Amino acid sequence: MKQFLIVSILLIFSNISVNAQEIDIQLYQKVPMRDGIELSANIYLPDGDKTSYPVILIYTPYVNDEAVERGMYFAKEGYVFITLDLRGRGNSEGIYRPFEKDGIDGYDAIQWISKQPWCNGNIGMMGGSYRGMVQWMTLKNKPKALKTIVPTASVGPGIDFPKAGGIFSNYSLQWLNFTGGNSRNDKLFGNGSFWYNKASKKYKEFIPFKDWDTLAFNERNPVFQTWISHPDFDSYWQNFYPTSQDYQAFDIPILTITGYFDADQPGAMTYYEQHMKYGNSNGKSNHYIILGPWSHGGTRNPETKLGGLTFGDNSKLDMKKLHLDWFNWTLKNEEKPEFLQDRVSYYMMDQNEWNYTNALENISNNTLTYYLSSPQSDAKLLINPGRLSTQKPSITDVDSFTNDPLDTEEYPSYEGEDYYMAPIPMEEKGSILYVSDALTEATAIAGRFEVGLQLSMNVPDADMQVALYTVNQVGETKYIGADMIRLRYREGLSQPKPVQPGEPFFCTFDTPYITALTAEKGSRFILTIAGINSMYLQKNYSSGKEVSSETKEDAKKAIINVHHSQEKPSYIKIPVDSKK
Repeated sequence: MKQFLIVSILLIFSNISVNAQEIDIQLYQKVPMRDGIELSANIYLPDGDKTSYPVILIYTPYVNDEAVERGMYFAKEGYVFITLDLRGRGNSEGIYRPFEKDGIDGYDAIQWISKQPWCNGNIGMMGGSYRGMVQWMTLKNKPKALKTIVPTASVGPGIDFPKAGGIFSNYSLQWLNFTGGNSRNDKLFGNGSFWYNKASKKYKEFIPFKDWDTLAFNERNPVFQTWISHPDFDSYWQNFYPTSQDYQAFDIPILTITGYFDADQPGAMTYYEQHMKYGNSNGKSNHYIILGPWSHGGTRNPETKLGGLTFGDNSKLDMKKLHLDWFNWTLKNEEKPEFLQDRVSYYMMDQNEWNYTNALENISNNTLTYYLSSPQSDAKLLINPGRLSTQKPSITDVDSFTNDPLDTEEYPSYEGEDYYMAPIPMEEKGSILYVSDALTEATAIAGRFEVGLQLSMNVPDADMQVALYTVNQVGETKYIGADMIRLRYREGLSQPKPVQPGEPFFCTFDTPYITALTAEKGSRFILTIAGINSMYLQKNYSSGKEVSSETKEDAKKAIINVHHSQEKPSYIKIPVDSKK
């Protein structure tokens, strides 16, 4: 039975003052899917003289009640606003299996909405994180009434969640608990001591990663088990993404939003860059992107301070107003948002200014290349580190570090969203570091850095990470970016290839994070290279077996060698903008 609630509400928001007016809210409306399952929608209808309106949809695993304020805001602005619980979540029927039916359910929902009397045939989607990803999944199915999407901080399944660089995280199970069943389980999800104690037990007692679910809840989690049964980026993960043919067909306006410190930036940029690679000219010209100095949550609610960093007031965009301006342009044929001065908008930290260009590759125009060497050092101590030089090494040398999976004292790691706050892991076991000469002028860095390492090791597999910082003349460090990879995936996440122990091989770390900041005159670059030994990540015992099933008995201490020579140098390439 449909339930109707008509309420008179004084709309008061943090940055807005509006007159009191009525909003018609229809709760728990049943939206039929092709297999007979009904999803639950909350619908916010404007109070006006028109009989039909453009529609904005948020499709969420986090229960419809989360978007009440947004619903009121957009209904007041002349839109029908809908929040839709995913299958098996909130008041929707069915069983929730993340990713698996989101695209076809999204298509069916758009079809149903387009046939309602209050819909004028123009539908847009918005939302961040998982809600950003499902916009791409829905668009993949090409519903005709979907006229625009605004995917923000969009999850990249198998790329940045539930694994990154081929390495699964503990957080995958924590999130599955959060979204398990019909209700929000936010109290347990946010209970840091519970998750820390469980992670510590797994780490110190060498419990296989496949048993992480039974350790936490004394039972198997079927979704978790499905995920870890696909360690490669195989068809299971690939099928969640649009194909090259799909991207070629997209021609609706799209606004992608992500942040330099957004843990799902790799996913957001995958969709964007694949569209730029395969899309038709009209579709590409209508795809805008905003990159700001934001964390994952900050892509929705920007702040001027983040982890010890401070940005200009102009970095704190009014996201509701930006979305409204976008929908007014794309669904009501009004003026283009004033903020979007070109197709690519990116914030230059330190200079505290927005920059605009028509293509992402234009944010940098040059590359600083440094070569690794250690002519009088083992690269382990800051007082005598390895060198980053603009000249290739004149002598052949090697630096080594170990990664012992049976060592229960954590090595430094960069997973999670707080890596920009982390101190440089100087003089830590399991790591080496290289330092450049002082910069002779302030240098604008914009884009992704790349590290290419000539390696050898004594085991068939290991996990590694690299991180880049600057340190100024008074010793203040600034995080630039990091990357991690399971070395069996050095030739691609879809192509596992064991390392031949003792044989040299090459590995490229193409950091998945774009950034834009200025390195001060007189500052130096510091590159750290380390093994991964973290209680928060899947432990690689370096046996070469399927990692989730590895045990203490499989453990091998990895000795990893970084080689330097003029013929085959190890290097780092840093994108810069010499115009700044």
